[in-house]
Amino acid sequence: MLAAFAAGCSSTPEAQASRPAPTDDPNIEVKRTIVMTGASQCQLKIQCGRDEPELLTPKACNPAKAADGHITEVSIVFDAPCKTYPFKNIQGELYFLDEKSIAGRNSACPVESFNTSYGWALEKS
Repeated sequence: MLAAFAAGCSSTPEAQASRPAPTDDPNIEVKRTIVMTGASQCQLKIQCGRDEPELLTPKACNPAKAADGHITEVSIVFDAPCKTYPFKNIQGELYFLDEKSIAGRNSACPVESFNTSYGWALEKS
């Protein structure tokens, strides 16, 4: 299940193994969302077309706010050997995973297989 999540909706295992950061199938609409479920809790959700969404539930999600209350960054925290992954609001309403946080591409951490050029919407439930 997480393999499809981490693979960016690619359907070929061979293609997944050969790329450090997967790309989406251009024929399938993909929605990426950080869903805030509480003050410091969230889920990462990837919806590929009409398939059921793939979900990751981190240990914690820590939003950082500007003086006007706008969320400028969400730090996603996973248990060891994973770490904290900052998603920064750098373009409109989209948040992007900080590429420096995944320099090692640790295969034990699904977030480290994400393509950092894909934006994530922030949703409050």
